[in-house]
Amino acid sequence: MAINFRQLEVFRAVAETKSFTRASHSLFISQSTVSQHIRELEESLKVKLFSRNRRNVSLTPAGENLLEHGRTIFQMLEEAETAAKTVTDPHCGKLSFGCASTTLIYHLPAILADYTHKYPNVELRITGGTIQEVAAQIWSGALDLALVVLPLNSPALERIVLFEESFVGAVPASHPLAKKARLQAADLAQERFILPRRGQNTRKLIDRFLFKERITPRVAIELAETEAVKAMVARGLGVSILPDSAFLDARARHGIKTFPIPHRDLRRSLAVVYQRPKALRPAALALVEMLDQHFRRKSAAAIGKSDQ
Repeated sequence: MAINFRQLEVFRAVAETKSFTRASHSLFISQSTVSQHIRELEESLKVKLFSRNRRNVSLTPAGENLLEHGRTIFQMLEEAETAAKTVTDPHCGKLSFGCASTTLIYHLPAILADYTHKYPNVELRITGGTIQEVAAQIWSGALDLALVVLPLNSPALERIVLFEESFVGAVPASHPLAKKARLQAADLAQERFILPRRGQNTRKLIDRFLFKERITPRVAIELAETEAVKAMVARGLGVSILPDSAFLDARARHGIKTFPIPHRDLRRSLAVVYQRPKALRPAALALVEMLDQHFRRKSAAAIGKSDQ
C-alpha cells in the first residue's frame, strides 16, 4: 500500500501531540480513524513508528526519521501551493519593487503602507537607486517592476505612464523674490542656482527649459538629492527649480517660498516599468492598480486646484 499525505498528516499530529486522543481532536476525526491510519502506515513501511505506554506515545528511531522527512515534504507542499497561488492570487507571493530615491521619499510611503496593510502575506522587497540602476535590475530579473521618471532609454521595458508632474520655482523665504505674487522665469536669470546633479532626468528637463527661456544659469551647487537642494535653498544659498512633489506639505516648504511654473516643457512623467514580454503577477498588478488610483486622485486634485 502506498503512503499518502493524509497518513503523514495524522502521523505528524500524533508525533507532535504525543497522544492519539489529542491528535484526533486536532484533526477533528475519531481516535479509531487515527489508529487505522497509523496502523496502515506502519504496515506499508514495515516498521514500528511509535512506542506506546499508558500515559503517552513516543517516536521510535524509525518514527523520528519519518517525522524529519515528513516535515520537509509538508514544507515543500506548502511552497508548491504558494507558488501556484501567486499566478492567480494577489494576496500571496513575493514582489520586488524598485524606485528612484526621490520618488520613494515623496510619493511612495503612504502607498506602500496601504499595500502592505491590504496584502500582508505578500513578501515585498523595496530597492532604491538611480533610474539607470533600477532599470538594469528590471532587465536582469532582480526586480519585478519599478516606478521611474521618464524618459527611459530601454525599449525592452514595458511602461505604464501614471502621472505627469509640474515643476515649481523655489526661493529662500527671506529672498526679495519671495514677496512677489508671481514668478517669471526671467526673474531667476541673475540668481545663483542650486540644481540636481547633471545627467539626471530632472536636471535635463530644467536645462532644456532654461535654454528655451534663453537663460544661462549661474549654477553654484549641484547635488544628487532633492532634499539636499531644498536645504541649501532654505539657507539662502541660491534658488532652484524642482518637482512639485518635493513640496507636498508645509514642513517640506519650511524656509522656502515656491511659485508654479506653468510651462509645457517643464513637466515630467512617472511610469511603472517592467520587463517585456513578462506578464505581471497578481501581486504586482495589485500594486500597479494602487499606484494608478493614487496618481489619478493626485491629478484630479491638481486640476481642481488650477480651476480655483
